[in-house]
Amino acid sequence: MLVPQLTHVPVTARNAMRDGPRDSATHLRHAAAVPALGEIEIGGQASRGSAGESLTVMAWNVERLRHVDAIATTIAGQAPHVVLLSEVDKGMARSGNGHLLSRLADRLGHSYAYGVEFLELGTGNEAEQTANGGAENIEGFHGNAITSAVPLLRPFLVRLDAAGAWFLPEHGQPRVGGRMALGGQVMVGERRVTVVSVHLENRTNPAGRADQTRHLLDAIDRYDAEAPVLIGGDFNTLTATYEERHADPAAWRARIAAEPDRLMCPDRHEPLFAIMAERGYDWRDANAFDKPTQRRVAGDATPAGHIDWFFIRGLSASAPATLPAVLPDGSPSADHEALVVTVRVR
Repeated sequence: MLVPQLTHVPVTARNAMRDGPRDSATHLRHAAAVPALGEIEIGGQASRGSAGESLTVMAWNVERLRHVDAIATTIAGQAPHVVLLSEVDKGMARSGNGHLLSRLADRLGHSYAYGVEFLELGTGNEAEQTANGGAENIEGFHGNAITSAVPLLRPFLVRLDAAGAWFLPEHGQPRVGGRMALGGQVMVGERRVTVVSVHLENRTNPAGRADQTRHLLDAIDRYDAEAPVLIGGDFNTLTATYEERHADPAAWRARIAAEPDRLMCPDRHEPLFAIMAERGYDWRDANAFDKPTQRRVAGDATPAGHIDWFFIRGLSASAPATLPAVLPDGSPSADHEALVVTVRVR
Protein backbone atom coordinates (compact mmCIF):
# COMPACT_ATOMS: atom_id res chain seq x y z
CA MET A 1 0.00 0.00 0.00
CA LEU A 2 1.30 3.46 -0.94
CA VAL A 3 0.96 6.02 1.86
CA PRO A 4 2.14 9.61 2.49
CA GLN A 5 3.34 8.56 5.94
CA LEU A 6 3.99 5.18 7.51
CA THR A 7 1.51 4.08 10.17
CA HIS A 8 2.91 4.99 13.59
CA VAL A 9 3.43 2.27 16.20
CA PRO A 10 3.04 3.74 19.72
CA VAL A 11 6.02 3.40 22.01
CA THR A 12 3.87 1.51 24.53
CA ALA A 13 3.13 -1.12 21.88
CA ARG A 14 6.79 -1.35 20.89
CA ASN A 15 7.87 -1.73 24.52
CA ALA A 16 5.26 -4.46 25.07
CA MET A 17 6.67 -6.37 22.09
CA ARG A 18 10.20 -5.95 23.44
CA ASP A 19 9.33 -7.00 26.99
CA GLY A 20 6.97 -9.87 26.16
CA PRO A 21 7.71 -13.37 24.84
CA ARG A 22 10.46 -13.39 22.20
CA ASP A 23 9.84 -16.51 20.10
CA SER A 24 9.10 -17.13 16.42
CA ALA A 25 5.34 -17.61 16.81
CA THR A 26 5.03 -14.35 18.75
CA HIS A 27 7.08 -12.59 16.08
CA LEU A 28 4.67 -13.72 13.37
CA ARG A 29 1.74 -12.29 15.35
CA HIS A 30 3.50 -8.98 15.89
CA ALA A 31 4.59 -8.69 12.26
CA ALA A 32 1.03 -9.27 11.05
CA ALA A 33 -0.19 -6.49 13.35
CA VAL A 34 2.27 -3.79 12.15
CA PRO A 35 0.73 -2.06 9.10
CA ALA A 36 3.99 -0.26 8.26
CA LEU A 37 5.61 -3.56 7.27
CA GLY A 38 3.28 -3.66 4.25
CA GLU A 39 3.38 0.05 3.40
CA ILE A 40 5.53 2.16 1.07
CA GLU A 41 5.89 5.79 2.07
CA ILE A 42 5.96 8.12 -0.94
CA GLY A 43 7.25 11.68 -0.78
CA GLY A 44 9.47 14.33 -2.30
CA GLN A 45 9.32 15.70 -5.82
CA ALA A 46 11.16 14.50 -8.94
CA SER A 47 13.00 17.37 -10.60
CA ARG A 48 13.51 15.87 -14.06
CA GLY A 49 10.94 14.65 -16.54
CA SER A 50 12.86 11.72 -18.02
CA ALA A 51 16.20 9.96 -18.03
CA GLY A 52 16.83 10.00 -21.78
CA GLU A 53 18.53 7.00 -23.37
CA SER A 54 20.81 6.13 -20.42
CA LEU A 55 20.27 5.79 -16.68
CA THR A 56 22.86 6.53 -14.00
CA VAL A 57 22.20 4.66 -10.76
CA MET A 58 23.86 4.65 -7.36
CA ALA A 59 23.51 1.96 -4.68
CA TRP A 60 24.62 2.57 -1.12
CA ASN A 61 24.23 1.03 2.32
CA VAL A 62 24.25 4.33 4.21
CA GLU A 63 24.48 2.89 7.75
CA ARG A 64 21.42 4.60 9.29
CA LEU A 65 21.86 7.72 7.05
CA ARG A 66 23.11 9.56 10.14
CA HIS A 67 25.63 11.55 8.07
CA VAL A 68 22.99 12.76 5.66
CA ASP A 69 24.69 15.98 4.55
CA ALA A 70 27.98 14.30 3.58
CA ILE A 71 26.08 11.50 1.87
CA ALA A 72 23.98 14.03 -0.06
CA THR A 73 27.16 15.74 -1.25
CA THR A 74 28.64 12.45 -2.50
CA ILE A 75 25.43 11.55 -4.32
CA ALA A 76 24.97 14.99 -5.84
CA GLY A 77 28.48 14.81 -7.25
CA GLN A 78 27.39 11.94 -9.49
CA ALA A 79 24.02 13.49 -10.49
CA PRO A 80 22.33 10.06 -10.64
CA HIS A 81 18.83 9.55 -11.94
CA VAL A 82 18.10 6.89 -9.28
CA VAL A 83 19.62 6.05 -5.89
CA LEU A 84 19.07 2.65 -4.22
CA LEU A 85 19.58 2.89 -0.45
CA SER A 86 19.67 0.40 2.41
CA GLU A 87 19.90 0.85 6.19
CA VAL A 88 17.82 4.05 6.27
CA ASP A 89 16.48 5.16 9.67
CA LYS A 90 13.27 7.06 10.32
CA GLY A 91 12.56 8.26 13.85
CA MET A 92 15.51 6.39 15.40
CA ALA A 93 17.31 7.82 18.44
CA ARG A 94 20.69 6.64 17.16
CA SER A 95 20.40 8.93 14.12
CA GLY A 96 18.73 11.93 15.73
CA ASN A 97 15.08 10.82 15.58
CA GLY A 98 14.53 12.62 12.28
CA HIS A 99 13.16 11.84 8.82
CA LEU A 100 16.56 11.79 7.16
CA LEU A 101 15.34 10.35 3.85
CA SER A 102 12.99 13.30 3.31
CA ARG A 103 15.88 15.65 4.00
CA LEU A 104 18.13 13.79 1.56
CA ALA A 105 15.49 13.78 -1.18
CA ASP A 106 14.94 17.52 -0.77
CA ARG A 107 18.68 18.15 -1.06
CA LEU A 108 18.86 16.10 -4.26
CA GLY A 109 15.62 17.26 -5.90
CA HIS A 110 14.32 13.68 -5.85
CA SER A 111 11.11 11.92 -5.01
CA TYR A 112 11.41 8.94 -2.69
CA ALA A 113 9.87 5.61 -1.79
CA TYR A 114 10.59 4.06 1.61
CA GLY A 115 9.85 0.59 2.94
CA VAL A 116 10.38 -0.82 6.44
CA GLU A 117 12.81 -3.66 6.92
CA PHE A 118 12.55 -3.67 10.71
CA LEU A 119 10.49 -2.06 13.41
CA GLU A 120 13.30 -1.56 15.93
CA LEU A 121 12.28 -2.30 19.52
CA GLY A 122 15.63 -1.16 20.94
CA THR A 123 17.89 1.77 20.17
CA GLY A 124 20.62 -0.05 18.24
CA ASN A 125 23.81 -1.93 18.90
CA GLU A 126 25.85 -1.55 22.09
CA ALA A 127 27.81 1.46 20.87
CA GLU A 128 24.65 3.21 19.65
CA GLN A 129 22.83 2.53 22.92
CA THR A 130 25.72 4.08 24.84
CA ALA A 131 25.87 7.14 22.59
CA ASN A 132 22.19 8.07 22.46
CA GLY A 133 21.95 9.21 26.09
CA GLY A 134 18.87 7.14 26.89
CA ALA A 135 16.64 8.72 24.23
CA GLU A 136 13.72 6.64 22.92
CA ASN A 137 12.89 6.06 19.29
CA ILE A 138 10.08 8.27 18.03
CA GLU A 139 9.16 5.83 15.24
CA GLY A 140 11.65 2.96 15.28
CA PHE A 141 11.66 2.39 11.50
CA HIS A 142 14.66 1.07 9.57
CA GLY A 143 14.58 0.01 5.94
CA ASN A 144 15.32 0.43 2.25
CA ALA A 145 14.62 3.38 0.00
CA ILE A 146 14.74 4.62 -3.56
CA THR A 147 15.20 8.26 -4.43
CA SER A 148 14.67 9.36 -8.01
CA ALA A 149 15.19 12.53 -10.04
CA VAL A 150 12.73 11.14 -12.62
CA PRO A 151 9.21 9.80 -12.00
CA LEU A 152 9.23 6.46 -10.14
CA LEU A 153 6.36 4.31 -11.40
CA ARG A 154 4.51 1.40 -9.76
CA PRO A 155 6.53 1.06 -6.53
CA PHE A 156 6.53 -2.42 -4.98
CA LEU A 157 7.86 -4.13 -1.86
CA VAL A 158 9.05 -7.72 -1.48
CA ARG A 159 9.54 -9.25 1.96
CA LEU A 160 12.39 -11.77 1.85
CA ASP A 161 12.40 -13.17 5.38
CA ALA A 162 9.52 -13.97 7.72
CA ALA A 163 11.49 -16.10 10.20
CA GLY A 164 12.03 -13.25 12.65
CA ALA A 165 15.49 -14.33 13.84
CA TRP A 166 16.34 -10.77 14.93
CA PHE A 167 13.38 -10.85 17.34
CA LEU A 168 14.88 -13.72 19.36
CA PRO A 169 16.68 -12.81 22.61
CA GLU A 170 20.08 -14.10 21.49
CA HIS A 171 20.43 -11.42 18.80
CA GLY A 172 20.59 -8.54 21.27
CA GLN A 173 18.88 -6.02 18.95
CA PRO A 174 15.15 -6.87 19.16
CA ARG A 175 13.38 -6.20 15.87
CA VAL A 176 10.09 -7.07 14.20
CA GLY A 177 10.31 -7.71 10.48
CA GLY A 178 12.97 -9.07 8.16
CA ARG A 179 15.08 -8.36 5.12
CA MET A 180 13.25 -6.93 2.13
CA ALA A 181 13.55 -5.30 -1.27
CA LEU A 182 11.92 -2.18 -2.66
CA GLY A 183 11.43 -1.53 -6.35
CA GLY A 184 9.71 0.48 -9.05
CA GLN A 185 10.12 1.46 -12.68
CA VAL A 186 11.57 4.44 -14.53
CA MET A 187 11.43 5.33 -18.21
CA VAL A 188 14.69 4.97 -20.15
CA GLY A 189 13.95 6.16 -23.65
CA GLU A 190 10.68 4.45 -24.54
CA ARG A 191 11.18 1.47 -22.22
CA ARG A 192 10.22 0.87 -18.63
CA VAL A 193 13.18 -0.36 -16.60
CA THR A 194 12.67 -2.04 -13.23
CA VAL A 195 15.00 -0.82 -10.47
CA VAL A 196 15.28 -2.62 -7.13
CA SER A 197 17.00 -1.79 -3.84
CA VAL A 198 17.80 -4.91 -1.81
CA HIS A 199 19.44 -5.86 1.46
CA LEU A 200 20.16 -9.55 2.14
CA GLU A 201 20.77 -11.10 5.55
CA ASN A 202 24.26 -11.08 7.05
CA ARG A 203 23.44 -13.45 9.92
CA THR A 204 22.73 -16.45 7.74
CA ASN A 205 24.79 -18.67 5.46
CA PRO A 206 25.32 -18.55 1.69
CA ALA A 207 22.43 -20.99 1.15
CA GLY A 208 20.13 -18.64 3.07
CA ARG A 209 21.11 -15.71 0.86
CA ALA A 210 20.54 -17.91 -2.20
CA ASP A 211 17.00 -18.64 -0.99
CA GLN A 212 16.34 -14.91 -0.53
CA THR A 213 17.66 -14.27 -4.05
CA ARG A 214 15.35 -16.87 -5.60
CA HIS A 215 12.40 -15.33 -3.80
CA LEU A 216 13.34 -11.85 -5.02
CA LEU A 217 13.79 -12.88 -8.66
CA ASP A 218 10.46 -14.73 -8.67
CA ALA A 219 8.76 -11.61 -7.33
CA ILE A 220 10.39 -9.41 -9.97
CA ASP A 221 9.20 -11.72 -12.75
CA ARG A 222 5.67 -11.66 -11.36
CA TYR A 223 5.83 -7.87 -11.29
CA ASP A 224 7.10 -7.52 -14.90
CA ALA A 225 8.85 -10.42 -16.61
CA GLU A 226 9.59 -8.45 -19.80
CA ALA A 227 11.15 -5.22 -18.56
CA PRO A 228 14.93 -4.84 -18.26
CA VAL A 229 16.04 -4.97 -14.60
CA LEU A 230 18.73 -3.39 -12.43
CA ILE A 231 19.08 -4.71 -8.88
CA GLY A 232 21.47 -2.96 -6.51
CA GLY A 233 22.31 -3.11 -2.86
CA ASP A 234 24.00 -4.90 0.02
CA PHE A 235 24.01 -8.63 -0.72
CA ASN A 236 26.24 -9.45 2.28
CA THR A 237 28.28 -11.91 0.21
CA LEU A 238 30.53 -12.70 3.15
CA THR A 239 31.07 -16.37 2.07
CA ALA A 240 30.50 -17.88 5.51
CA THR A 241 28.15 -17.86 8.47
CA TYR A 242 28.15 -15.11 11.10
CA GLU A 243 29.51 -17.60 13.64
CA GLU A 244 32.41 -18.62 11.38
CA ARG A 245 33.38 -14.98 10.95
CA HIS A 246 32.98 -13.82 14.56
CA ALA A 247 33.49 -16.75 16.96
CA ASP A 248 37.26 -16.74 16.40
CA PRO A 249 38.34 -13.53 14.61
CA ALA A 250 41.98 -14.61 14.42
CA ALA A 251 41.02 -17.87 12.71
CA TRP A 252 38.86 -15.97 10.24
CA ARG A 253 41.71 -13.57 9.42
CA ALA A 254 43.99 -16.57 8.86
CA ARG A 255 41.42 -18.16 6.58
CA ILE A 256 41.18 -15.00 4.48
CA ALA A 257 44.96 -14.69 4.36
CA ALA A 258 45.09 -18.22 2.92
CA GLU A 259 42.42 -17.32 0.34
CA PRO A 260 43.19 -13.66 -0.43
CA ASP A 261 40.59 -13.30 -3.19
CA ARG A 262 37.77 -14.96 -1.27
CA LEU A 263 35.97 -11.80 -0.17
CA MET A 264 36.69 -9.81 -3.32
CA CYS A 265 35.53 -12.58 -5.70
CA PRO A 266 32.89 -14.39 -3.64
CA ASP A 267 30.99 -16.03 -6.54
CA ARG A 268 32.65 -19.43 -5.88
CA HIS A 269 31.34 -19.40 -2.31
CA GLU A 270 27.95 -17.69 -2.66
CA PRO A 271 25.45 -19.65 -4.79
CA LEU A 272 23.33 -16.55 -5.36
CA PHE A 273 25.68 -15.64 -8.24
CA ALA A 274 24.89 -18.89 -10.07
CA ILE A 275 21.19 -18.30 -9.50
CA MET A 276 21.49 -14.80 -10.94
CA ALA A 277 23.33 -16.14 -13.99
CA GLU A 278 20.74 -18.87 -14.55
CA ARG A 279 18.02 -16.22 -14.55
CA GLY A 280 19.79 -14.04 -17.11
CA TYR A 281 21.47 -11.50 -14.81
CA ASP A 282 25.06 -10.31 -15.17
CA TRP A 283 27.32 -8.49 -12.72
CA ARG A 284 30.74 -8.53 -14.35
CA ASP A 285 30.31 -5.36 -16.42
CA ALA A 286 28.19 -3.50 -13.87
CA ASN A 287 30.66 -3.44 -10.96
CA ALA A 288 34.18 -2.19 -10.34
CA PHE A 289 36.46 -4.77 -8.73
CA ASP A 290 39.32 -2.54 -7.64
CA LYS A 291 38.53 -2.27 -3.92
CA PRO A 292 36.31 -3.65 -1.16
CA THR A 293 32.88 -2.10 -0.70
CA GLN A 294 33.11 -2.34 3.09
CA ARG A 295 34.77 0.63 4.79
CA ARG A 296 36.60 0.06 8.08
CA VAL A 297 37.48 2.66 10.66
CA ALA A 298 41.17 3.23 11.31
CA GLY A 299 42.69 0.35 13.27
CA ASP A 300 39.96 -2.21 12.48
CA ALA A 301 41.70 -5.34 11.16
CA THR A 302 38.52 -7.19 10.21
CA PRO A 303 38.87 -8.41 6.60
CA ALA A 304 36.81 -6.28 4.20
CA GLY A 305 35.10 -7.63 1.11
CA HIS A 306 33.13 -6.75 -1.99
CA ILE A 307 29.63 -7.33 -0.61
CA ASP A 308 27.60 -4.65 -2.46
CA TRP A 309 26.59 -5.34 -6.07
CA PHE A 310 24.68 -4.36 -9.16
CA PHE A 311 22.99 -7.12 -11.19
CA ILE A 312 21.49 -6.31 -14.60
CA ARG A 313 19.24 -8.08 -17.10
CA GLY A 314 18.43 -6.71 -20.55
CA LEU A 315 20.79 -3.78 -20.02
CA SER A 316 24.36 -2.89 -20.98
CA ALA A 317 26.55 -1.23 -18.36
CA SER A 318 29.37 1.29 -18.48
CA ALA A 319 31.56 3.32 -16.13
CA PRO A 320 31.07 1.29 -12.94
CA ALA A 321 32.85 2.81 -9.95
CA THR A 322 33.22 2.41 -6.20
CA LEU A 323 33.13 5.77 -4.41
CA PRO A 324 34.66 6.46 -0.98
CA ALA A 325 32.26 7.01 1.91
CA VAL A 326 34.10 9.76 3.77
CA LEU A 327 33.35 12.85 5.80
CA PRO A 328 35.34 16.06 5.25
CA ASP A 329 37.74 15.02 8.05
CA GLY A 330 38.39 11.67 6.35
CA SER A 331 36.40 9.53 8.77
CA PRO A 332 33.62 7.28 7.39
CA SER A 333 30.23 8.69 6.40
CA ALA A 334 29.00 5.07 6.26
CA ASP A 335 30.50 1.61 6.71
CA HIS A 336 29.99 0.81 3.01
CA GLU A 337 31.32 2.57 -0.05
CA ALA A 338 28.87 3.84 -2.69
CA LEU A 339 28.44 2.15 -6.08
CA VAL A 340 27.60 3.91 -9.33
CA VAL A 341 26.96 2.66 -12.88
CA THR A 342 25.35 3.88 -16.09
CA VAL A 343 23.10 1.53 -18.06
CA ARG A 344 21.33 1.49 -21.42
CA VAL A 345 18.58 -0.76 -22.72
CA ARG A 346 20.02 -3.38 -25.05
